[in-house]
Amino acid sequence: MVASILSIPDLRILSYGTTIAGGLLLWILEGLNPFFSREKRRALHAKLNLSIAALNLLILLPSGILMAFMLDWSRTAWPGIGILALPPVAEAIVILLLIDLLMYIWHRLNHETEFLWRFHSVHHSDATLDVTTSWRFHYMEILFSELLRLPLFMLFGAGIEHLLLYSLLMTPVIEFHHSNLSIPPALDRLARLIIPSPMMHRLHHSTLRTEHDSNYGSMLSVWDRLFGTFLMKDNLDDLRLGLDNESDTDKQQLFPLLLRPFRP
Repeated sequence: MVASILSIPDLRILSYGTTIAGGLLLWILEGLNPFFSREKRRALHAKLNLSIAALNLLILLPSGILMAFMLDWSRTAWPGIGILALPPVAEAIVILLLIDLLMYIWHRLNHETEFLWRFHSVHHSDATLDVTTSWRFHYMEILFSELLRLPLFMLFGAGIEHLLLYSLLMTPVIEFHHSNLSIPPALDRLARLIIPSPMMHRLHHSTLRTEHDSNYGSMLSVWDRLFGTFLMKDNLDDLRLGLDNESDTDKQQLFPLLLRPFRP
């Protein structure tokens, strides 16, 4: 098991520490070398997105406790991938790939289902794309995601150690591809062979639906290539971020964003 190499508390500390340290480092670096023009109100923008993220902890923390209990219980009744009797490392790799595929499917459903899009669009209405955008999701989207993931993780035979390992690997990737950090084009091309790169994900945040309905991958870019949703442009000079009529300053405040999905 993964937990035989690193204990579950170790994985938790590493996962949380990587999230905080990676986010802080990228926020500093994108301020020094931004891809888009420097945002003068970076602190206010970060405060808004972190406030939304903080509210989500009210769901994520109890959900994590419940998920750890349920996954531990379910593996006594149903082994999931364990039925294949794979070596522990191979089993962990298969489970991580299944989790990432699930994340791809869930993200795509959030774009292709009108009801789910009402909540996911809160994430896309951010016209100032930076690392803090990676934590900005409506609390109902988080709730729906947790309700969907638990039975599927139980079906996979995943343990809490697999989820923590996935979070440890996936979170820095999500922070990186949301960041406003300018990197050399050659490095971006190399990165997107494996992970969604910043240039890929900037297109995903375009105001144009033909562009933002693409590049759904979370940790790996292979799913977009396999399922025909990969899109790339070498020149993003004309790219507009956010959503038409939803990215105005008066709508980019905490309570309007929380209430936005419930508007007619």
